[in-house]
Amino acid sequence: MARQTPSSAFHKSKTLDNKYMLGDEIGKGAYGRVYKGLDLENGDTVAIKQVSLENIAQEDLNIIMVKFQSILFFLLSLNVLFVF
Repeated sequence: MARQTPSSAFHKSKTLDNKYMLGDEIGKGAYGRVYKGLDLENGDTVAIKQVSLENIAQEDLNIIMVKFQSILFFLLSLNVLFVF
């Protein structure tokens, strides 16, 4: 990943577990939003997905969780880092 230095694209007051600095929204979909992020340990640019589970019927939530698990297993095979 490309090295990135903090800039105006990142919000210094918005950090996740003191590991990532949250940046601007770069995408959104039916279940959440994707933000540009900065790994504070090594300076890498990362993508951070925020999934909203509010107002979703339990049946739909079960379907979403199965799809999400499939995606996670695939990404784990590519050595993608996850923070929960």
